[in-house]
Amino acid sequence: MRFVFYTHSLVSDWNHGNAHFLRGVMRELLALGHTALALEPEDGWSRTNMEADQGMGALQRFAHDFPMLQSMTYGREFRHEEILFDADVVVVHEWTDPALVAALVSPGPGRGR
Repeated sequence: MRFVFYTHSLVSDWNHGNAHFLRGVMRELLALGHTALALEPEDGWSRTNMEADQGMGALQRFAHDFPMLQSMTYGREFRHEEILFDADVVVVHEWTDPALVAALVSPGPGRGR
C-alpha cells in the first residue's frame, strides 16, 4: 500500500515530538513492504526554527540518520492531486491548514468521495 502523510514536519523535531512518532510509524510501514511519503509545509514553524537555530546541517543529519524516509515540502503551487492520485491511505495531521484539508477531501472531476 502507498501511504501519504500530511504532517507538520518529518524532518524537524525542533519543539515537535510528533516527528519521532511519525518516523517510527513510517519506518515500520516500510519494513512491512509499504511505501510512505511525508508532505510538510515549506514554511512550517518547526522546520523554519530548526534551520534558523541549527542551519542546513540539521537537514543533512536527518538525511544521514533516516535515509529510508522520504519527505517533500509543499508551497502554494504544489500539485497535491498528482502526489495523491495513487495513494491508498492519506493521513492528515491536525495542524494542516483547514483550507488545504477541505480541498483534499472535496471531489474533483472523476473523483468520488
